[in-house]
Amino acid sequence: MSFIQIQSLRQTLLRRDLKQEKQGFTLVELLVTIAIIAILIGLLLPAVQSAREAARRMQCSNRMKQLGLGIANYHSAFGRLPRSWWLDVPPKAFNGKVWGITILPFIEQQALFEQYDHNRLPVNELSPANVTLVQSGLNDFVCPSSPGNTDSRRYDFSAASVGLPLTASQLAPCDYSPTSGVLGEYADLAFGKDFPSDGREGAMLSLTPFDSGSPNNLVCAYKSILDGLSNTFLLGERTGGPDIYSGRRLDPISTGLLAEVNGGGWGDLVGGDHWLQGSDPAGLKWVGGMKPTGGSCAINCTNARTYGYYSFHSGGCFFLVADGAVTFYTETVDAKVLASHITRRNHEVIEE
Repeated sequence: MSFIQIQSLRQTLLRRDLKQEKQGFTLVELLVTIAIIAILIGLLLPAVQSAREAARRMQCSNRMKQLGLGIANYHSAFGRLPRSWWLDVPPKAFNGKVWGITILPFIEQQALFEQYDHNRLPVNELSPANVTLVQSGLNDFVCPSSPGNTDSRRYDFSAASVGLPLTASQLAPCDYSPTSGVLGEYADLAFGKDFPSDGREGAMLSLTPFDSGSPNNLVCAYKSILDGLSNTFLLGERTGGPDIYSGRRLDPISTGLLAEVNGGGWGDLVGGDHWLQGSDPAGLKWVGGMKPTGGSCAINCTNARTYGYYSFHSGGCFFLVADGAVTFYTETVDAKVLASHITRRNHEVIEE
């Protein structure tokens, strides 16, 4: 083969290679590649989301354990459990606070506690400085699975609906609530209608003028939890902030009517008052009057105060037990089992 023929063959092969490079992928090849990538993403995404939620659940559980440690250290210092909330009115000084403020020194928030004026209510009309402090977003009180963050979930408190000219603006959220007690339809379902009213309260008692003369005025210490520390709750998850949920949907009507008195912040004056009366399994039901009805559902049906415990974990909520453990209870828990864990001195036999 001559030199000229060799050069001609090389140029022919070069042109063929260039033509093939310009052709690239065919449309079918491109679509197949995209489909394969989409399938792989579809397979991987649930696994990634599941891993992230597992991490958030663990972080939530750890935060509840830290709150439990703070409560235990408070008990060691004062010989009693912190009040879920308390309120004094004239002729006493008009004052009060909630459990989240009380335990600040025991969850490494001593500086915030020292800035707080303990002689004034955390409301705009009496202490704007205290309101500013309880606007502080603290991760200690927030579940990582809840939507948004401490800034996006701020809300306003107002006692106008109960005739008091008291407000607090832009409060930071809290996703953990004392298990104050059981009442109404849920207590009747769990224990029967003849169950004594003075045995329905939980461990972290309140103290208000409305409780005068009742068992709630007793100081509660570990020794007062007659059912045993491992059988009694202190806290349960209840998503705080500005939104009320019915089932897994935002409930705009209930939000408009209840958000200002929902006690959804760690410094909210009524944040510790959560007597469980349950709700309808579908969420809040407004049947006549201006209050929702109680019901048989206690977990993940609504986060409205006194109507249920609520989280964005799949299947249930975490609860802090008085012995320091954190346990997960499912949405299908028996009413008597859950109510027996909330009350502190009825000697119930809990069969789970």
